[in-house]
Amino acid sequence: MFLTNEKKKHSTWQGTFYTRKWNDQTPVVYFEKLYGGRPLLKKINQLALQDNLIFNSSMVDENNSAVWQSAGWEVLEKLNVLSLNLKNIKQSDKNIENVDVFTDAKIPEVLKLDQDIFDPYWQNSSAAFKETIESCVHNYLFIQKADDDTVGYGILGITRNYGFLQRFGIVKKYQNRGLGKKLLENIVAFSKQKKLVNVRLNTQTQNKHAQSLYLNNGFVYTKTNFLILATSNHK
Repeated sequence: MFLTNEKKKHSTWQGTFYTRKWNDQTPVVYFEKLYGGRPLLKKINQLALQDNLIFNSSMVDENNSAVWQSAGWEVLEKLNVLSLNLKNIKQSDKNIENVDVFTDAKIPEVLKLDQDIFDPYWQNSSAAFKETIESCVHNYLFIQKADDDTVGYGILGITRNYGFLQRFGIVKKYQNRGLGKKLLENIVAFSKQKKLVNVRLNTQTQNKHAQSLYLNNGFVYTKTNFLILATSNHK
């Protein structure tokens, strides 16, 4: 009922929400609240205990998390939001290679890359990538090469004049070689050429290596933080 491949909408008197599989690597249920407050969240937490399910929320603004925690949910992950003001970036006329429009046809390619880049929990599903495509008006896939192999990728979403770095990573065995910096520089140069105002991204608070890369390339912390919350039986 909840562990579907695509989002499924549920409506009860307490509220309305979506669920699907978190990804193909973990039995966690993705939970996205559309409408409802503490009664709905308490019901889902009780359902998790009753049916031996684990629900993890979509990203929740840290300032709105109190109602979740009062209903029994617990903070699982904290995500910082970083922003790059492109007005401070010099225009580059360099030809950006290995970039293309991100479409459904490219999802199998990035799903395979995810297995070599991210820990199981953070790997995406096909449904999650489709949601990524739908979340912005335009989406671009950047590929990073090394030794003729594809070793990393980034997904830049654009809506109006704003960019969102929705996915970014280098295959683990190729990390610490400057490839992440090269990939990020290409994305930033492309964003400047597209005359974007800024680029934003979310990154895990504990991922100091990624945060260092972004900070060293002009990104700064914003006042916005997101949380991923889990039902109380997640441990």
